[in-house]
Amino acid sequence: MSGRATQPYSWSARVRPRLSRVPAETAVFASLALVTLVAFALGLPLPSFTVQVVLLGVLVGTLGLPHGALDPLIARRAGLWHTPLGFVGFNLAYILVVVGVVLVWLTAPVASLVAFLLVSAVHFGSDWNANRALWLRFLAGFGLLSVPALSHPAQVSAAYVLLAGDGGAVVASVQESLGPLALASLLLAAVVALRHRAHESIEILLATVLALATEPLVFFLLYFCALHSFRHLRAGFHAERGGGRVSGLIVLVYTVVPIVMVGGALVWLGPGGALNEQILQVVFIGLAGLTVPHMIVVTRENRHRRAVTQ
Repeated sequence: MSGRATQPYSWSARVRPRLSRVPAETAVFASLALVTLVAFALGLPLPSFTVQVVLLGVLVGTLGLPHGALDPLIARRAGLWHTPLGFVGFNLAYILVVVGVVLVWLTAPVASLVAFLLVSAVHFGSDWNANRALWLRFLAGFGLLSVPALSHPAQVSAAYVLLAGDGGAVVASVQESLGPLALASLLLAAVVALRHRAHESIEILLATVLALATEPLVFFLLYFCALHSFRHLRAGFHAERGGGRVSGLIVLVYTVVPIVMVGGALVWLGPGGALNEQILQVVFIGLAGLTVPHMIVVTRENRHRRAVTQ
């Protein structure tokens, strides 16, 4: 009798933790993705291209940059700096890498675009199956970045031409031809994720449908801001809990300074070209510049963590 009486309670205790493991960013991304897909299915008009570009600039600034602004704190945990002098040295090295990436892009845009896509594939693919082999994470990121070229080739080609000149169209064409492989890569990642983290599988499938159905900028906005940046921000602040005002001040400064620099760049570019194009150039080339040092810092922390736990 006592065994039967306790059985419902033990079953409930096993189920509740599983339900509570669904991360907040999964719920937010899934909700926004479903609303967007329903609006698309009903034929409701999406925001104009100008509105999409402005939203991209605003949301990348307010949600995307803060997750990179955690890099000094990640670097401290990874042992890259410990003293105020070390902090200054880290910042100088970080800025030099950003400037170097931007300068290389301006001199070799097509090669830089390809390198940016490859680096981003590794970085974005690590949102899922983080404990799996690098090749699997890369395939997921490759699929994420390539499916829009399959479903909206003209728009992706136009964006790449804006970022890298006529050679960008060739890059978009290659991605389009690899589209079926990109879809297969995402489905493989979803199947692997389903076994241990079902919410990751749902994220991958929703991201895939979004990339196929919606315009590339809408897809990127939802994925980058509602899922990728949200996830890294939540994890970063969790790791720095108890960090106090210093941690908050570092994140604030590292968020505000790039926004001011972007504003200055747009003013410097002046009214010579379309504002939409200028925003896209500054945002994506700026993201390329920030992604490289960000990945260096994150990779160093992962290696440091593995060395400590072994």
